[in-house]
Amino acid sequence: MNTKTILSLVFSVTLVLAILGNQFAVKMWLLAAVLVLAVLGVGILAHLAFFEEKRKRRHGVGPIPWLTLGMSYGTLLMSLASLLYLLLPPSSSQAQEQTIAKAGQVAGDETEGSKVPVSDRTNVDSGGETARLGSTGRGEGEDTLGGANEDNQNAMREAQVHDPDIAGANQGVSDKTKVSAQNVQEVIDPGESDLGLANATDNAIERVGQDDENMDVGDPNALRFDEDEENTLAFDNTVFRGKDERPLDLPKAKGDTVRNVGVAVNSLGIAVPKSMSGRCDKLGRISRLTRAGVRKPESVERAVVKSLDWLTAKQNDDGSWGKTYQGAMTGFALLCYLGHCDLTDSPEYGEAVAKGIKYLVELGDEKDGWLYVTTNKHGAAYTQGIATYAMAEAYGMTEKDFILPVLQKAIRRIVAGQKEDGGWYYLEARKGPDNSSFVDFGKNKNSASDTSVSGWQFQALKAAYNTGAVFHGLEPALEAAVKNFYRVYSPKNGGFGYRKASDTNNVTHKLTGVGSLGLQSWKHGHPSEEQKQETLKKAMQHILKNNQGMDYNSGDANLYSWYYDTQALYNYGGAYWSSWNRRMEPILVNAQLADGSWPKEGDGKTSSQGKQDAEIYRTTLCTLMLEVYYRYVY
Repeated sequence: MNTKTILSLVFSVTLVLAILGNQFAVKMWLLAAVLVLAVLGVGILAHLAFFEEKRKRRHGVGPIPWLTLGMSYGTLLMSLASLLYLLLPPSSSQAQEQTIAKAGQVAGDETEGSKVPVSDRTNVDSGGETARLGSTGRGEGEDTLGGANEDNQNAMREAQVHDPDIAGANQGVSDKTKVSAQNVQEVIDPGESDLGLANATDNAIERVGQDDENMDVGDPNALRFDEDEENTLAFDNTVFRGKDERPLDLPKAKGDTVRNVGVAVNSLGIAVPKSMSGRCDKLGRISRLTRAGVRKPESVERAVVKSLDWLTAKQNDDGSWGKTYQGAMTGFALLCYLGHCDLTDSPEYGEAVAKGIKYLVELGDEKDGWLYVTTNKHGAAYTQGIATYAMAEAYGMTEKDFILPVLQKAIRRIVAGQKEDGGWYYLEARKGPDNSSFVDFGKNKNSASDTSVSGWQFQALKAAYNTGAVFHGLEPALEAAVKNFYRVYSPKNGGFGYRKASDTNNVTHKLTGVGSLGLQSWKHGHPSEEQKQETLKKAMQHILKNNQGMDYNSGDANLYSWYYDTQALYNYGGAYWSSWNRRMEPILVNAQLADGSWPKEGDGKTSSQGKQDAEIYRTTLCTLMLEVYYRYVY
């Protein structure tokens, strides 16, 4: 037996043992390729040894050369198979059996001696940056916060549920995943009842459509809940358990037109409309903030509470707020408390709310439905709408009997003061019988109504309508108001004017949010549904176009305009709202002072308009904007 035969035999045995024993060839394709080349070399050596033996032994070659030659072919096949195994993609079943990725890794990285698979459950690279622990599983795309997987959990949480050994213990750090498997805070998803409109294209963010699929107020089915204790639904301090076959004493709807999916009962046992029920579901409030695109829900909630604390400290002894426009400032403050569902039984703010309501009721009773204090005809007109708006919400959410008679008088003043064009103007002294005089909204036929004044009267009427009580002439007044908003609309640029459509060319008056909110809030008075949708779309574009450089300290900062714009864009939803909220939220949160109030904004309009009450005026506007995620009235 020659030297070549001995060497080829030794090399062949060594390579076979290396493949079968260590299996390093199936771990790295580069080593597998080197192994193939080595086997080819050994095969060439084995062939040379075989032919040399054959030349020396004319009567036949011995068994050793044949064994060496056979082993060279066998190792060649094994090494080629290893290389092909690495080059071909693994099957889905193989991928699922492999190790879950470490934090920060993506598919294809090395993890614990094997390749990182692509997760079939999360539809993103398992363990990648977008699927790491702590990312909630409510994204809309394949690469958004872990994706919306089958359990609505984040990617690592789901791995924990399905395979605790891989994802680690409930607390601490897992050796295999190198990330904590500690549970993230559960996100409450209240369901369709408190989302936007029933037929929206995307119920998570869209609110464009009609409420045709909703249930009538008073339907006992709207208040039935499972007997299972775990499925108990709570609104604030009121908890329902079991089925309630007895219809509750709900506010009476007008005809069959008031409809409501999620009839909620607040802490006082009062049923509130769907558009107001979200504010009283404290457990779901953070969820609503998150679903509306708020990046820091806790910061927004903290800012609102700080503001309410500040307002409580600023309340006057008689229950009012402010020094000059007490009626309006009291109305603004009450709207902030009610928007957070802090009612007369609130542990923190109940006394302040009760005193504020009592002040407005006594003021309106003394002045036969008027709620202003100042004799300024401009301020008095605004005050009537703002204070009546707050009183209507207070009655709707508390049903205190002493509120309704004064509220009806205040609404009667607004309805009677509506101009022929459907809007309202400032207050003025008018002559009565026997040379008497009285104060009323201006009725001069030669001057058009004021869109800004009209906006507050409209909100007051709509809030009164939501109470379910009877107010003479209210619905025709709302319809006429909608027609007036169309009167001042400019189809050329999508804006709503101050007195007429051409006023939209003057950027001083930014009232597009006022008109938009009016069109969104009442279903009658529109030329057609198509024109309504076209008008609103252009209006949303107009608002965003004229607020591209949003900055609290800039000369364009207009909190009054932003108050209306925020509501209109939230109601419209979609990319328009996302674009607005992406800027509005951090601007307001970061501008708030440590004491809970807001400083003078860039354009200073709240100082010139609110005068001595400017601090309360702008703080309440900012608070109401930050409450839009759950206090909206649509």
